Amino acid sequence: MSPIIALLAAASPDAIAAAAPGPLLSLSQEAAPAVAVASQGVTPYPASFFAEASPNSAMDMIARIPGFAFDGGDNVRGYGGAAGNVLIDGQRNASKTEGLEDALRRIQAKDVERIDIIRGGAPGIDMQGKTVIANVILKKDRKGSWLLAVANAHHQDGRSQPAMRFEGSTPVGPGVFNWSNLFYVGIDDGAGEGVQRAEDLNTHVVTRTAWDETGTGHGADLKAGWKSPLLGGKVAVNSRYHLDIYEWSLNAFDSPRTSRLFLVKDRQEQEDAEFGGSWERDFGKAKLELTALQTGRDTTYTSGFQDGTDSALFTEDSESGESIARASLRYSFGPALIIESGGEGAFNFLEANTDYVENGVPVVLPQANVRVEEERYEAFLTANWRLNPKLAVEGGLKIENSTISQTGATNLSKEFTYYKPRAIVTWSPTSDNQLRLRLEREVGQLNFRDFASSISLSTGGTVTAGGADLEPSKTTVFEAAYERKFWDDGAITFRYIHEEITDVIDRIRVTDVSSCPIVGGAPDTNDLSCNFDAPGNIGDGKNDIGQISVNLPLARLGIQGGLLRSTLTWRKSEVTDPTTGDARRLSGQEPFSWEIRYSHDLPQYKTQYGVDVFGNFTERYYRFDRIDQVELETWVTFYAEWKPAPDFAIRLEAHNLLGRDVTRSRRLYDAPRDTGSVYFIEDRPLDYPSFLYMRIRKTF
Repeated sequence: MSPIIALLAAASPDAIAAAAPGPLLSLSQEAAPAVAVASQGVTPYPASFFAEASPNSAMDMIARIPGFAFDGGDNVRGYGGAAGNVLIDGQRNASKTEGLEDALRRIQAKDVERIDIIRGGAPGIDMQGKTVIANVILKKDRKGSWLLAVANAHHQDGRSQPAMRFEGSTPVGPGVFNWSNLFYVGIDDGAGEGVQRAEDLNTHVVTRTAWDETGTGHGADLKAGWKSPLLGGKVAVNSRYHLDIYEWSLNAFDSPRTSRLFLVKDRQEQEDAEFGGSWERDFGKAKLELTALQTGRDTTYTSGFQDGTDSALFTEDSESGESIARASLRYSFGPALIIESGGEGAFNFLEANTDYVENGVPVVLPQANVRVEEERYEAFLTANWRLNPKLAVEGGLKIENSTISQTGATNLSKEFTYYKPRAIVTWSPTSDNQLRLRLEREVGQLNFRDFASSISLSTGGTVTAGGADLEPSKTTVFEAAYERKFWDDGAITFRYIHEEITDVIDRIRVTDVSSCPIVGGAPDTNDLSCNFDAPGNIGDGKNDIGQISVNLPLARLGIQGGLLRSTLTWRKSEVTDPTTGDARRLSGQEPFSWEIRYSHDLPQYKTQYGVDVFGNFTERYYRFDRIDQVELETWVTFYAEWKPAPDFAIRLEAHNLLGRDVTRSRRLYDAPRDTGSVYFIEDRPLDYPSFLYMRIRKTF
């Protein structure tokens, strides 16, 4: 479990205090039906639709909309491709580094007029390549307000996770100034205690090692923004500063803990900053939008190992940033046809410097010091045509040109030009049935971190070499979704995606011939001492995803105020393993994942309670000389919230009620997997006990 995920989850008063396998959303009971689907493909859900659930925020309301699956956007470079599927007053969230979910949680439910669900496009709305968009419409006469929330989680080992959020908004001149201050402590639920079993298959020696992992962090997230009329349009300016410090330690003991074998300690300090804004104005049937954004990040990471005899220290200092400018012009020829065109330019960079020392002696790593720069430009044209009230078609084309240069141990520069067409068809034969089809050409982005080397001291000093001469993956996507509504606010959605991928990025073998031992007068390139694992392109592949989502109100089954939501997802992929030549899955893919959420509203008692269950899953990672696997057991959370007044709420949560284990396994080969055999196996189950969380929230 990623420590960053754990800390972010701990930070939000509206989320759990430690990372669960998925975001927990407040669900609620059946309510009055929404307004019938309008002729322009817009279904409005007024505030009264959510009233019985007593939501705290706009995110709570989004989570309750039948058949709508929230998409927080992608963590990619650039602005256009990072969009989620929720707008606020027809605009995207002005910040890129702030998550869309967090932005929605900062909007109090009492300030929401309604939420429009838009399928197939609507005048004045940028669908951002999505088949369905939610537009949160805020009340025009809303006043300034403040919110104070304090929370804490108590763990069985005595640790606690305090957090405090103080935020608000107030009129300033013709506009509104808003701010948010968050201070938090986080605990990593991917760390725990357990007994590792390892066996050398050559000697048949079995060792058992007691592992004790702890991961904690703390930080602050400070935001400020301003929205106001300006020059006949609307301007939004935002700024953000985020400090996050994470510390992780591993103590390994012989079993049963008579002496310590070794100690690994990691520390990461990361600072993020962002400043940006957008301006939009209507010119009759035309609408102009301008966006500018600047982000920066500084990261310092250290990892140390010592066992009383040997010591090692790995350090990395990195700096990265992104500058974005974007303009778009949308023109409505009428309610049936909307044309949008525009362009975006972005500059990105990452500079990473790494050092590795063993027993005081520096060790040279491949691609130890690199600087990666990218200049990217994109032009786009989109047409949204509603042929009739039941049928809408969207067609578009993006042309992307980018130049990526790498300097350091390797000096390379590559230029890419890609054409990315898209076609979406939305057919609604009745108000309760809808079919959505999408055909699109997508181009991935190279991860700048893949260009720099890294090392894992907790797994015996495993070196991952920096990649060179990488190309982005290209994917042709075929998607079909069918949505069926029932019982006013019930819905079931079937979704299928097929992807044809070229230039798949996975793991490859990199050989440093100069350091290979000489055998028979020639370098032995199969010797593991001169081979490294690295990211690289491995050829073509395919991926299939099937998903079923159900929103089931239980009032008609005799449970007034009950709501059951479930999502089941199947994944199947195939690529050619670059080491063995055999077909296998993509590294890190979960074959099957599932979640079930039950909530029950008791408005007569001003109370809501529920149970969220996130299913177990397995991920497998393939490297040239080993196979790693991560297994997570089922995570169960029970929660209850009492709202004695509309502006005051107390929430209790009990997490990980089944005591989920996280098991990490390794299968090591004595040579590359195509010629070698498994000589060492290792299984490390770690237990993370259940814990309690409490939050008090007050608005003014």
